[in-house]
Amino acid sequence: MRIDGLSTIATQFGGMLIDQFGVIHDGQRLYPGTLRVLTELKALGMPVAVMTNSGKRAAANVERLTRMGVPRDCFVDAVSSGEVAYGTLTVKRALLIGKDGEDYGFDGIEFVSDPGQADVILILGSNAPRTSLADYRSLLSGLTLPAICCNPDKWMLTPGGLAPAPGAIASLYEELGGNVTWIGKPYPAIYRHAARLIGSPERILCIGDSAEHDVAGGRHAGFQTLLVMTGVSAGLTPSQIHPMPDFLMDDFRW
Repeated sequence: MRIDGLSTIATQFGGMLIDQFGVIHDGQRLYPGTLRVLTELKALGMPVAVMTNSGKRAAANVERLTRMGVPRDCFVDAVSSGEVAYGTLTVKRALLIGKDGEDYGFDGIEFVSDPGQADVILILGSNAPRTSLADYRSLLSGLTLPAICCNPDKWMLTPGGLAPAPGAIASLYEELGGNVTWIGKPYPAIYRHAARLIGSPERILCIGDSAEHDVAGGRHAGFQTLLVMTGVSAGLTPSQIHPMPDFLMDDFRW
């Protein structure tokens, strides 16, 4: 069902899980309808968790949202794949795959450059386009360490367009024979965590820009789904969307 705005269906739900990149903002600035939507949901008393396949922990994502202009009282909390992954870790040393200069907040984990000293590969981010998939293939070839991908997204928004995201690097490692544990959308742990944060209402709507992650993950969790045709879905036609969501909307608007 195609809808013009979220107001058409909002009162059917007891809580919402809303994707960050590609729905709320484009990585640099908020989309034009974001503040209106979030303030209207607040006025309805709707509990909202911002869900993100970000390798950074929840606090860093909350800080990003508020810095970009999202009022802190418009959402219960951010739920990141990095936060969910961090809560499961028992290792002490890791080989980090991430963006140069980023602090992912994984306190207590020692990042080492020698794979022989690492217990696991943590795929938290992507240095693309500076580091190509061919570069990552060279780096990962021959390694036998288990890997944890803390951001299953295959593509990410950059000022230059879409670039390979951590999920693409993790998929490459699997192609090379590596063992990867995936944490984040569309996998179930992040949905259980997010639902608890908003009080586990009976009817939850998942809103995102990726059918592969947001729609598939929400559906598998037993929730209804809304796909916004921005972010990684910009320019797609309905025939290119799989799986299909319960609702389609051109952009994030009330």
